[in-house]
Amino acid sequence: MTPTDDFRQELQTLTRRWEQLTAVPDTPRSLMDVIEYSLGSQRKAEVYINRLFAYFLDPDQPHGMDAEFLRAFLDGLPDTCGFEEDTYDLSDVVVDDQVRLTEQVDGNTESSGFVDLSVQVPNEWFLLVELKFSAEDTQTKFYRRDVTHIDGAPKTDYESGAYYLYLHQADRPDANDPEFSNWTWTGFLDAVLTDFIVENAPRYPQRTVVQLYEFADDIRSITGMSEPTDTVDEKVALYLDHYDAITDVTATFEEQWESFTHNWPTRLANRLTAAGHGSIKSESEHHVRFGCRDDAVGDWWFRATSSDWGMLFKHGWWRHTDDLTDVLHDRPDDHNDARIGFHHRLENDRENAIRDRTLTLYFRNMGANDQSFIDAVCERFDERAEAIDAALPGTASRTGNKRNLLSAEYDIVPDEHDDFFAAYVAALERGVCDLIIENPELIAILDGIYIEAIADVYNSDIRMSASK
Repeated sequence: MTPTDDFRQELQTLTRRWEQLTAVPDTPRSLMDVIEYSLGSQRKAEVYINRLFAYFLDPDQPHGMDAEFLRAFLDGLPDTCGFEEDTYDLSDVVVDDQVRLTEQVDGNTESSGFVDLSVQVPNEWFLLVELKFSAEDTQTKFYRRDVTHIDGAPKTDYESGAYYLYLHQADRPDANDPEFSNWTWTGFLDAVLTDFIVENAPRYPQRTVVQLYEFADDIRSITGMSEPTDTVDEKVALYLDHYDAITDVTATFEEQWESFTHNWPTRLANRLTAAGHGSIKSESEHHVRFGCRDDAVGDWWFRATSSDWGMLFKHGWWRHTDDLTDVLHDRPDDHNDARIGFHHRLENDRENAIRDRTLTLYFRNMGANDQSFIDAVCERFDERAEAIDAALPGTASRTGNKRNLLSAEYDIVPDEHDDFFAAYVAALERGVCDLIIENPELIAILDGIYIEAIADVYNSDIRMSASK
């Protein structure tokens, strides 16, 4: 047998054993229970969970997940939280537990308290999280309404956003303050933690994987949730038994995925060229400039400088705000820019692509824009809602979100192509044709929105140059 056949047989064994797993009546005690942070000592249990939660969320801790669990947590927040910050680059995020919040008047502290978790990018945005298992809420109104400083920093220093989350048991009352978004522990497990463990366990250190399973078990124990149908312990054992095969096929896929995050622009441009939609005008390590056959649609940049954000934007939709005649296709050093464009999220939406075989293509009002420009684009976009709806293909719709204004979904069908990645590019090609190449009406509307927003905010008249 070849090595590939050996791996295939072992994976088939893994699949059969996984399908046969059933819940068992007795399971080993969790670490929290062994060290008596259990239901008999509720406050200690809350402190235990709080500190472990902060540890997993903090990219600087040595758990080996970097910012991936934090990103999954932020991307999984309930819609009511209204969280709209970019989560690709989380290098500046600070995560702390038991952070002091104060109400200061004329430099004097009038009152104070400690919020369970704080996630923030200093001077940009913050998320305050209050964790509850048994005690009633007494602090959220103070945290949101009266607090003026977070760990000594004025709230007014945070220019992008302020977000509040109340994480509690399903049978407990909601937060006292209506601005706190309510999320149950069950919702957190279902929306974030369980899927995160299943999808990512092969990629992380064994100790971290075991700790994540323990974390989920302890939350279920404290909150009185019923045990999952599939026993966690047997799944861990199954993972360990087949570690070599899982690691090998995972590493192979990861290598191919990493390569794809850099070469998708060329693959897309070549496919579009072969279909007669235009031609490649220039190409570099991270960028492809593609000239569409219709001058009304113009030239487009396909940009792969990120392992997550796959950018597609028209030449002229990215400009330097200090000189709006300066058309960009990369971020200036001073970050003074204004841009709109389409994108697909390779890392953030990877589970949807691999598991659900679905590609989502977005039109985005970029989060790094000046807030005044973001607002102007949204206002002009809403004014043209009827015309936009008329121009959209059946796969796309307006979202109501201020950042990702449009979204469109396309099936990824590996059986119809050489491999998964070819199928991904084919889905991307369908989206580009629907929304860009074969849709000059939509592009003209978006051109007008960008031009008018620039005029409103920067008092400058610009025009879109014809393809050259």
